[in-house]
Amino acid sequence: MLALRRTTPRGLTAGAALALLYLGAILGLGAPSARLLYDGTVPMPPYQWVHPPNGAGTAPPSSAAGTLALGAGGSAANEISTDDLQASVTFPEGAVAPHAGDSSVKVTITPVDAATVARAPAGHRFDSNGYRIEAVYAASGTPATLVKPVDVALTYAVHATIVLRAQDKSWTILPGTVFPASQQIVAHSDRLGTFAASP
Repeated sequence: MLALRRTTPRGLTAGAALALLYLGAILGLGAPSARLLYDGTVPMPPYQWVHPPNGAGTAPPSSAAGTLALGAGGSAANEISTDDLQASVTFPEGAVAPHAGDSSVKVTITPVDAATVARAPAGHRFDSNGYRIEAVYAASGTPATLVKPVDVALTYAVHATIVLRAQDKSWTILPGTVFPASQQIVAHSDRLGTFAASP
């Protein structure tokens, strides 16, 4: 016959102490760390359109402005993002060429209605605003010279597989990397311009 092992009061005390220690660690770390223990997803906020496709009102999308420090070797690395995180552009180090008399580059991101820029390519539609990304040398106002590709990240409303870049009243298709959990798509681009996400 097998003997049943009895749990001693000492064992119970140790177990309770471990449980209290775990609870104390969660409370001590605060809410953000506690949320990491939750196995689930957080719903995405409603997409903020310049011109909502279904006519429903939304909060207006954000624009952005930032600067890149500029030296003899070109621009410093930096990322410029809109406050609503629907669009961002990442410049690697040396992405913008140096320019005599300029020590910084001004970068702007402006949301626009993509349909007013050019018609979507056949078989495609817009699933984001258009975002016009511009860079100028701050002191002279001369358009900045891009010498390395940048990464453009766009949040999409429902679904996207490519990024469109406006060029000569038409769109160039750029392959993108999709991150479904955050409804974002990222594409490399060797020039600036107006970008939109599309399925």
